[in-house]
Amino acid sequence: MPEKNPDFWAQVWLVLSTPLWQGAIMATTISLLRVLYEGKEANKGRVILEALICGALSLSASSVIEWMEWPSSLSVGAGGAIGFLGVTAIRELVTRFLGRKVDSI
Repeated sequence: MPEKNPDFWAQVWLVLSTPLWQGAIMATTISLLRVLYEGKEANKGRVILEALICGALSLSASSVIEWMEWPSSLSVGAGGAIGFLGVTAIRELVTRFLGRKVDSI
């Protein structure tokens, strides 16, 4: 139980202060704010799902950043970009990129 371990909240803060999670939090926050600002989506469930999917995409991007041996602080910028573009735009970009790769084979 968290209330019995005095170091629990310090450990949570330590994990959330890593660039990996900062990128996911940034993507989620920007995505949520972008969808609310546009006001096109009235369904609150879809707004929350969009934000969570953007956060998950940012976590995936963080592992690619680590694999490419780029600076881990780039995760925050990638998270911001993913949150700003949104799930639909990211899906279209990846689909076009993969389509070009498949056509070149």
